[in-house]
Amino acid sequence: MFTFATDYYLFVSVAALGVIQIGASLGHLRGLVVVKSPLAARIIGLMLTVMAFVWFFVSDTRNLNDYEGGLDAPTQALFFFLGTLTAVVATVLGSAVLNARMNDSKPMPTEGLDALKHTHYIRALAHSFRYWWREWRTQTRPYFFG
Repeated sequence: MFTFATDYYLFVSVAALGVIQIGASLGHLRGLVVVKSPLAARIIGLMLTVMAFVWFFVSDTRNLNDYEGGLDAPTQALFFFLGTLTAVVATVLGSAVLNARMNDSKPMPTEGLDALKHTHYIRALAHSFRYWWREWRTQTRPYFFG
C-alpha cells in the first residue's frame, strides 16, 4: 500500500498530534487544543499517540536494517521532522478554525506562549507582528545607541 517511509511519516504525524494535544491541555493552552475539555484533549492525545505506535508496528514488519528496506538515519530524521512539522501546522490551523470565537482579550506581545491561554495561535501571532512592526525602532534603540 504505502512505502515504509510514507508509513513512518504518517504515524509520526498522528503521534505528534497526540503529544501536542496532551502538552497543550497540561499547559492550559486553550488556544491549541481542539476540544474544550482538557481531560478529553488528554484522552484523545493519548489515544492518538498509542494508536499510531501500535498501528505502525502491528501493520507490517518494521524491524528492518536500512539495506533490507528500512530507513537509514538521515532519511528517518527527515521524515520525523516533516511529520512533526505537519502535526504542528495541522494543530495551529485546526485549532485556529475551531477556536475562532475565542476572543477573551488582546494578547500582549510580551506574553509569549501564555497568550495561547486566551486566544489561538494565529491571532496571537498577528498581534505580536503588528506590535513589533510599529515598535521595532523603540525596542532596538538601546542596543544601538547606548
